[in-house]
Amino acid sequence: MRALIIGIGQCGTKIADLFALVDFETLAINTSKGDLEYLKHVPHERRILVGESLTGGKGVNANPILGREAMKRDLPMIMRKIDSIAGREDIDIFFLTFGFGGGTGAGGTPVLAEALKNEYPESLVVAIGALPLKEEGIRPTINAAITIDKLSKVADSIIAIDNNKLRESGDDIGKAYERINYTIVERIASLLALIDIPGEQTLDGSDLKFVLKAFGSFATVGYAKDDASRIKNLSRLILKSFESEGLYLEANIESALYGLIAIHGPPEVLKASDIFEALNYLTNKIKGKQIFRGFYPDPREREVEIVTLLSGIYESKSIEDIVITARKYAQSFMIAKEEAEAKKKELLEGLPDFDDIYPGEVNE
Repeated sequence: MRALIIGIGQCGTKIADLFALVDFETLAINTSKGDLEYLKHVPHERRILVGESLTGGKGVNANPILGREAMKRDLPMIMRKIDSIAGREDIDIFFLTFGFGGGTGAGGTPVLAEALKNEYPESLVVAIGALPLKEEGIRPTINAAITIDKLSKVADSIIAIDNNKLRESGDDIGKAYERINYTIVERIASLLALIDIPGEQTLDGSDLKFVLKAFGSFATVGYAKDDASRIKNLSRLILKSFESEGLYLEANIESALYGLIAIHGPPEVLKASDIFEALNYLTNKIKGKQIFRGFYPDPREREVEIVTLLSGIYESKSIEDIVITARKYAQSFMIAKEEAEAKKKELLEGLPDFDDIYPGEVNE
């Protein structure tokens, strides 16, 4: 299975840079020249500065209108670059990494997602976006809500990462963001590494594409890992990957249409009774009643790694909080704007023009 990671904006290119570190094919797109130069692992020939005529290479200051326009202006150049990377081999999945609350990512990602769906109709387009912190304020929240709406119409799935999980970290802020970004990469990389490889029961590329082709709904990737010697009940570890501590999105997993689970570890720990106990529970729990599974016994391993994917999710507290808050902010702003316009009109109504006050001042 071939994936191309395209990072958009500051947040997105940082995530793409970590994917490049673990040898994924990557492309970085930004309106800030400085942010592109800061990257360490994306090859220089795969860093694209967009919207330079608009911004002078200095970014869009969280303005998604400028981000959208920058992407539109340079879209032909971007698509040519992607075509040169894709070559004659198909790209199975385009992962677009970005920040929901920013300008370049929020404005540009829906534009690129739509272009990719039109140009590569057989490929999946999956958006991986970081949701803004509640403390970031009004603009990022409104940006996120509008971007959610736009992407839901063009992307196959949206994997949202809730940055409010940062509160659970004792790290300094820089390390906390880096840890979440690394977690995203680790989970996607671990999942893709187990696709199309031999196992007791194998997940193939068509399974993953089926699960992720979920009508623009939300998806979340869960994860759990432990030393084999400490595992007394594998079923408990599997279920842990679907709980809040395993997921990075507050979501009602019962609302999911599809699920996928990959279990990798030493053969003696992968007990059928534990695995099927958890799978039966999860299959009955999710709305769609469909869970694809892959089992990969490996005598060389001393740890058990579980990667899970849920898609077709329409109930998420993380998402609902952002949309409801954004709607309230937006409605309040529009009312204030209308009141200001009305006040201005009332204040200035009845004023004459210059010609009424200074008649005949210009000799013709």
